[in-house]
Amino acid sequence: MEAEKRVLIVGSGMLGLAHAWMAREAGYAVTVFERHGRPLGASVRNFGTIWPIGCVPGAEREQALFGARSWREVAGRAGIWHDPCGSLSLAYRDEAWAVLEEFIASEDSPGFELLGRDEVIRRFPAAKAEGLRGALRSRDELLLHTPTAIPALVDALRARGVAFHFETPIVEVGDEEIVTSRGERFAFDHLLIAAGEEMRLLFPDALAAADIQPCRLQMMRTVPQPEAWKLGAIFVSDLTLCHYPAFRDCPSIEALRQRLHRELPEHHRWGVHVIAAQHGDGSLTLGDSHEYGHDLDPGGREEVDALILDALGDFLEMPDPRIATRWQGTYLKSTKGVTQVVLQPQERVTMVTAMGGLGMTLGWGRARDTVEGWKALDASQREVAKS
Repeated sequence: MEAEKRVLIVGSGMLGLAHAWMAREAGYAVTVFERHGRPLGASVRNFGTIWPIGCVPGAEREQALFGARSWREVAGRAGIWHDPCGSLSLAYRDEAWAVLEEFIASEDSPGFELLGRDEVIRRFPAAKAEGLRGALRSRDELLLHTPTAIPALVDALRARGVAFHFETPIVEVGDEEIVTSRGERFAFDHLLIAAGEEMRLLFPDALAAADIQPCRLQMMRTVPQPEAWKLGAIFVSDLTLCHYPAFRDCPSIEALRQRLHRELPEHHRWGVHVIAAQHGDGSLTLGDSHEYGHDLDPGGREEVDALILDALGDFLEMPDPRIATRWQGTYLKSTKGVTQVVLQPQERVTMVTAMGGLGMTLGWGRARDTVEGWKALDASQREVAKS
């Protein structure tokens, strides 16, 4: 019987774990390496929103929908809390309402529903009524609590036979093996590297040529809201319509963008658009901002948090606005507008990065495609060996 092919994965964030899951399901022997004692990167610092509504219709939207289905299946199998609550894109400016009307007219999916003002208030009383034109309801989005979901996914992978080496930086990658900081060597048939900025230490030239840069976010979480108060969906509003590429082909999007720049210049300066998501304990995760560049100052900015909360107040009314915790997240983003960067710095080595803030959504599809490529290559090599 042929021995299991060996897949090594560097990075225990969403991308690394999705590849580990898909590779193990395909019958590979999988080992994951992580330089920290537990996952600490972007995958545990985000909203936990699985966000097909933000993805361009076509192949990327299908990849996102596959991600949502995969999370539902995996979360169900692993006992991970998740809420298939969908999303609500609220429109307050005439231009934003026009964008939503244009978007729904171009879509034939039964997952979308355009709601008038009164229907929004009846079904989602947390939405601010003043100035509301209406909203786009989408059923495909779901919510995770990533600080607990990612560790639970690690546990589920362990139960399926995936080996983990935490506190184990990788310092060298050869043609057929990697070397850890302790001098240990591990051989591989396929190597997947999804370790964020750490990849600069392993293949700096390849990463530099990919034209990507860090993006820093500021985020907050409220205290738990009263038990009877429910958000009912992931809320966004006018600013978010201009942030994600899904609405870029709507004719009114440019008029909305220009109006927002005029009315909210500081929000534009700091890349503020606002998402509100309610987790199982009743708390709301709020954010965020976007600051780009290498070697950013480490401190957070109070004025940016104030901008986020100011924009939140334009579309949401919650009973207890107290903030329990604040943090910063960082992810890598393409400077060319690409939503996922896949590099092949050497044979049998794949690097995946720069998912543009959509790694939780697109990661399962990216992992599926990577593993399918490995399987095809292995099958081809077996055929060559037989001949």
